[in-house]
Amino acid sequence: MSKLALGLAGAGGITGAGGFAAYQAGLFSSNQELLTVRETLSKEGYVLVSEDEKFQEFFKEFKGDAGFIGELNKYSTGGEDLSKDTNGGKGKVALKNMCSSYLNTKDKLDKAIKWCVLRIQDKKLEGKAWRTIAAEDTDQGDWKQAFDGIKTKAIKYGVTGINESTESTNGYPILKKWCSDNKKLPISNKNKTTLDNAVDLCSKTE
Repeated sequence: MSKLALGLAGAGGITGAGGFAAYQAGLFSSNQELLTVRETLSKEGYVLVSEDEKFQEFFKEFKGDAGFIGELNKYSTGGEDLSKDTNGGKGKVALKNMCSSYLNTKDKLDKAIKWCVLRIQDKKLEGKAWRTIAAEDTDQGDWKQAFDGIKTKAIKYGVTGINESTESTNGYPILKKWCSDNKKLPISNKNKTTLDNAVDLCSKTE
């Protein structure tokens, strides 16, 4: 698959469906045979979910998405509605089967990237842990302190909105949002620099 086609398919891990469909419809030309989902993911450095615990975690996270549940129910046992699975025991099995079924296809890349690969926030860190991102800003003190310590790195890495004159009161929400947005990106060759920067800016020593 051409770099252009993959970029359209996987941009942000979420928004590439339209571009990928256009490629499939022949709006973009390629001299190469279209690769399978497995081949494309491997070539571009994506990391497939493999642990049962992570499948269960993903199921619980995505089950509120009607599109996800609608797709996943195709893989449920006996046509069971998996939106009613509260602990994820059945959902993780269906998700594992669904992701496995995508690998030898050539038209499910967008869904595989969206639901079946690890994101930056899923990476296990050595000697560090990802900073908690609280929705209600109850972690303000932690992020203010973090900002003071890594402001120079944030400037070096080009975080928009942070410069030498930015104080912690105004800077920590920018840093927090950057971490929230970028940690959701899939691990891939394309996002390697973002991953490295996120480890520096969004984690803390245990």
